[in-house]
Amino acid sequence: MIDRSVRIGVIGAGYWGSNLIRNCAELGVLDSVYDVDESAVEAARRAYPSIAAVTELEELFSRPVNAVIIAAPAKLHADIALKAIAHGKHVFVEKPLALSVADGKQIEREARAAGLTLFVGHLLFYHPAVKKLRSMIAEGVIGDIWHIRSRRLSLGRLRTEENVWWSFAPHDVALITAIFRDEPLRVTSAQSYGRGMPISDVAYADFEFSNGRSAHIEVSWLDPDKTARLDIFGTRGVLTFIDSTNGSSLALKPFMISTNDSGTPVAIRGEELNIEFEKVEPLKAEIEAFVDSIVYGRQPETDARQGIAVLRVLSMADEAAHTKVVQEVST
Repeated sequence: MIDRSVRIGVIGAGYWGSNLIRNCAELGVLDSVYDVDESAVEAARRAYPSIAAVTELEELFSRPVNAVIIAAPAKLHADIALKAIAHGKHVFVEKPLALSVADGKQIEREARAAGLTLFVGHLLFYHPAVKKLRSMIAEGVIGDIWHIRSRRLSLGRLRTEENVWWSFAPHDVALITAIFRDEPLRVTSAQSYGRGMPISDVAYADFEFSNGRSAHIEVSWLDPDKTARLDIFGTRGVLTFIDSTNGSSLALKPFMISTNDSGTPVAIRGEELNIEFEKVEPLKAEIEAFVDSIVYGRQPETDARQGIAVLRVLSMADEAAHTKVVQEVST
């Protein structure tokens, strides 16, 4: 049961902010909503008459809220997060934490000095299918992980501030580094511009990790097939998570390597299995985790340390795409 003594103000009432607002309201922790767009604020006020809906950020900070959720454009994340911390609020920042490692580190320093929770919105960690996938990996169901492939595609909702890499890839970078429990050693990357603008619409990155492990990420917001697919390759099979407009699925595709009579190695396919997982809304589970981290002083998995690590990886791949040279990890 969520502790409803925690009162949350949501900053940003747009497409994604409206989902956060709805879930906070359903959980009984929503106090207020802020947006510069008066029509968005009015829509929130009509939907939830008991809350405060404001167009001045200072008015929200003056409310009796313990915490804020920031769902503003990514270029504003750092500035708003620092203001919230200065007002003594616990902070949930939607991905990415910031648009530079330096800004991410500053947010982390200020939150730590103030003794406040800093929670990063890496939603996949709270998806029940991904939780099941990670538990199966931990149990050794597919053996040792040697490669991860991720594709995140959609059509529409183009950004004008950050490119598709910074908008889409944080989900996949966060999960890949968590599964490998490591940051990559180096990366090669490429980006393409479908609109003739200096903001990329398609991006690819290939990462090298320690012990010969690797990962590939492809993201695009100009693809008519809206889907997100994650394939985890192990020495005994593959786990595939698909999240699309038709719903989510998790499949186990086992195989084994053997040799035939002539000593030639062959791959033997096992029976594919559909894996059941709990049916809960990931966003609701994520907000509950944020509230629990405040109430019980628990360090969330998607904390500042993890958020900054993701920024490092995003930055190295983005730089590789623009300089056309292999980038190696730096701290």
